[in-house]
Amino acid sequence: MLPRLTSIFRINKRFTHNLTFAERYCSTTSNNQTPFYDVVVVGGGHAGTEACSAAARMGARTLLITHKRSTIGEMSCNPSFGGIGKGHLMREVDALDGVCARSCDNSGVQYKVLNKRRGPAVWGPRAQIDRKLYKAEVQKELSETANLEIVEASVEDIILEREEGQSLNRIKGISLKNGDVVWTKSLVITTGTFLRGQINIGLKTMPAGRIGDEPAIGLAKSLEDLGFRMSRLKTGTPPRIKASSINFDILERHPGDNPPVPFSFMNDRVWLNNEDQLDCFLTHTSADVNDIVKRNLHCNRHVTEELTGPRYCPSIESKVLRFGGKTHQIWLEPEGFDSELIYPNGLSCTLPEEEQIKLVRCLRGLEEAELARPGYGVEYDFVDPRELYQTLETKRADGLFFAGQINGTTGYEEAGAQGILAGANAAAKTLKRKPLTISRTEGYLGVLVDDLTTLGTNEPYRMFTSRAEFRLSLRPDNADLRLTEKGYQIGLVSEERYQRMVSIREKLKMGIELLSDIKKGSNTWKEQLGLPLGKASIHKSAFEMLAITVEDIKTEDLCDLAPEVLGWIKDDRVLCERLKIEALYSLSIQEQAKEVEEVQRHEQLRIPRSIDYLSRSLNLSYEEQEKLVNIQPQTIAAASRIQGITPSTIVRLVRYVKQQEMTASA
Repeated sequence: MLPRLTSIFRINKRFTHNLTFAERYCSTTSNNQTPFYDVVVVGGGHAGTEACSAAARMGARTLLITHKRSTIGEMSCNPSFGGIGKGHLMREVDALDGVCARSCDNSGVQYKVLNKRRGPAVWGPRAQIDRKLYKAEVQKELSETANLEIVEASVEDIILEREEGQSLNRIKGISLKNGDVVWTKSLVITTGTFLRGQINIGLKTMPAGRIGDEPAIGLAKSLEDLGFRMSRLKTGTPPRIKASSINFDILERHPGDNPPVPFSFMNDRVWLNNEDQLDCFLTHTSADVNDIVKRNLHCNRHVTEELTGPRYCPSIESKVLRFGGKTHQIWLEPEGFDSELIYPNGLSCTLPEEEQIKLVRCLRGLEEAELARPGYGVEYDFVDPRELYQTLETKRADGLFFAGQINGTTGYEEAGAQGILAGANAAAKTLKRKPLTISRTEGYLGVLVDDLTTLGTNEPYRMFTSRAEFRLSLRPDNADLRLTEKGYQIGLVSEERYQRMVSIREKLKMGIELLSDIKKGSNTWKEQLGLPLGKASIHKSAFEMLAITVEDIKTEDLCDLAPEVLGWIKDDRVLCERLKIEALYSLSIQEQAKEVEEVQRHEQLRIPRSIDYLSRSLNLSYEEQEKLVNIQPQTIAAASRIQGITPSTIVRLVRYVKQQEMTASA
C-alpha cells in the first residue's frame, strides 16, 4: 500500500504521466501496480559510473540513465588519472571497491608516482590513460554488474511526493524528455557540466555540456524550482594536436616508472610492461604566447566574463593575465596507443581557432603543429554544496543525492569519490541500512565532503594533500586499512577484497611486532648494514632502525640479518614497502596529532589587525596571502574556515600570533 499523500507532483507541470518507460523497463511490486527501481542514477560520467556500480554492489536494483550509452566512462578532458591529492582519492575509491582504479590498471599507457622526492604521505600515483581502452573497461565492468540496467534517455523533471503531516518532499520518480516516467526511492544526479552547459570558443557560443552533447536544460529548471541555491562556474580544455606535426626530438623526454605501480590494491602489477609504456614530453610557453593572449582579449568571451574558473588548473589566458611575463610548462601527453592526438596539458584556451593555431606554434617543438580540434571553454550551473548532508543527500528533498561537478568540484577523481559515496548512501537509504560517512580523520574523501558541505565553494574545488590536517596518516598506501572494512560492513565491498585487506593487516601487525622485538645497539645495526657508525650507540629495535630516513636501510636488508624470524617478510615486496612507510611515520603521526590539538586549543585566539601576512616568517603562498589580506579573519577559527588556507598554515599562524603577543608584552 502506498502511504497517504497530500501531493504527488512534478516540478515542471507541463509533463504528463506516461508509463511507457515503466512498462518497458521496470519491474513491479507484488500488487503489480507500482513499477520502480531502488536507485536511479542520472549521468554516465565518472561520478555516475561509480554511483550506479556502488548501489548495484550493495544489492539495490539500479538504473543508470545516460544521454549516450557509447559515452559512458568518457574522459572528456585530460587523458590521465591521479596525481598529488587526486591519487589519494583514487586509492580510497578503490579501497571501497570502486571501478576507476581497476580500469586504469588495465588501460594505462604510462604510470608514474609524482612527488617522490618528498615523503610517501604526499606521493601522487598517476597514470596516462588510453581513452578508448579506459572507456571499454568501464563499460565492460558495468555490463557485467548484477542488479544494474542502463538506458539512453534525457531526464527532464523530478517527481516528488509528500506524506500527510510531513514538511519535506521526497523522491517519487523522474520524467524523461519524451514524457516517460520512472519510479524510484533514491535518485542520484551526476550531470557534470551539463546543467545549462554552454561552450565558448572566441566570441562563439553554443549550448552543450561538451562537444557533441546536448545540455540538461529541463533538469536545471527543476532544481531551480525546488529552491536550490545555484550559481555558475567555468572550466576549459586545450586544443588537441596531431602527433605527426610535433618535433619530439628537440623536447625533454619523460618516461614512466620502472616498475609501473598499480592504483588498485587488488593488483600486484598493471597490464603492460615497463618497456611498453609511452613517453610524455615537456615544452614551455614563450613571450609570443603572452602577446597573442593580450592582443585577443576583445575576442575571448570565456576569459573576460565574470565567472569563476579553476584556480589550480587555469587557462593559459588566465595564467598570462595573473602572472605577467612568466613562462609556463606545457606537458605533451599521448591519448592512447593508436591515437594520433596529443593533449597539451597546461594549454587550456578559448581563443578563436585561428589564434589558437598561432599560439600553439609559438611553443618549442610545435612550430609546425596542426590542430585536430580547438580548445574550448564550458560554463555550467552547479548547486551550492552546503545544500547537502555529509552523505551527499540533499536537505530539500528526501532521497535526492548529488555527486560530481554539480557540487562545484573539478576533476575525474573528485567526481568518482563523490559518486561512490552518493551511490552507496542512496542504496543504503532504500535498503534501510546505516549510511556511509567518512570523517576528515578517516580519508581525503571525508576532507572533500566536509569542505564542500561546511564551507561551500566559489571556484571549482580541487583536492590537494595540503587540505588535510591528518595527511601523514591519510596516505595512499593505507587507504585499504582505513576504509575497506567500513565499506564491507554495509555491503559495498566484496568478500574477496575484504579478505585481502585482512590478510595484509595481519601481516603488517605481525611484521611490526617482530621488528620491534629484535633490539641491538644502533652502531651494531649500522655495522651489520654497512653504514657509517655514530658517535654514540643507542639501543634500538629493528623497527626503529627502519624509521631512520636513510634510503639504504630497507626492510629486506633487516630481514637478512634475522632470516629465521623475518625471512618470510622479504619474499613479499609490497609488505616490505608498507612496513618501511609505517616505520617512517610512526613518530610523525604523533607529532601531527599534537599540532592539530594545538590549533583546536587556540581557535578563539584573536588575530591582530596589524598582522603582516606578507611577512617571510609566515611563509605563506601567494594565494594564502591574497585571501587573508582580503578577508582579514578576526580569529584562528575564522582563518581555518577560509577555503585554500591549509592546516599547516594555521599552525604557523597560531605560533606567529602568539610570538607577536609575547614580543609585545616584553
